[in-house]
Amino acid sequence: MMKIETIRFPGGRLAEAVHVPQGAPASQIMERMNVPRPRGLICLNGGTAKLDEELAGRLQSLIVEGLARLAVEESVTVLTGGTDAGIFSLFGEGIGKWGNPPAPVVGVVPETLVKWPGGGGGDTDLEPHHTHFVLVEGAEWGDETATMYELCAEWSRACPSIAVFAGGGQITLHEMLANVRQGRKMILLAGSGRSTDAVLDARAGHGSPDPRVQEIAASVGIVPFDLRAEPQSLTSLIRKFLIDPQASSL
Repeated sequence: MMKIETIRFPGGRLAEAVHVPQGAPASQIMERMNVPRPRGLICLNGGTAKLDEELAGRLQSLIVEGLARLAVEESVTVLTGGTDAGIFSLFGEGIGKWGNPPAPVVGVVPETLVKWPGGGGGDTDLEPHHTHFVLVEGAEWGDETATMYELCAEWSRACPSIAVFAGGGQITLHEMLANVRQGRKMILLAGSGRSTDAVLDARAGHGSPDPRVQEIAASVGIVPFDLRAEPQSLTSLIRKFLIDPQASSL
């Protein structure tokens, strides 16, 4: 059974959260969330580990000045891992900078591992600039992945979509595979480390002993993007896929 609650973050920010069991149909979750049909959809996934200073600075520039700004200016729906950590924290920082998002920013998390003002028994905070959360029944990171990508599949039936990846570990590989199998293009931020760079290295012909990395690297949907590039280049690339997809030749 699904339950709805309103989360009140410091500063007066509000988010609607829906508690869902494993295997809940995406259509029912969306109905309970009562969010508008997306104009375009970005799935943001990747690392939540503490970043070194140089890498954090480069990612901050791309995500705050690029990805978050585009999401606000173009009214794009964004689906993330929802925690106040790593790239999701940077994305929240960007939403805070560019103003209240006109389209939903939805975090999907395992319910028992997170906490929020007035609720939750986990150790990891929810990111407070999200507008909605899907709190999936589960006790391990990754228990939310199937629900997240059921939502991705359902939403993207009615709009163009793209995934963006930076860093990440084993769960990130499962998320990449979900995109491959759903036929979604993935922008991989080259130089962001770990699983993202492992896939790009395999794609460049260096091989990998991991069959998941091999399958992902063989996908025609991978779009490498240099972490050192300007944020405007990232927004232009994403805008080409989501706002004017017919113009994309990739």
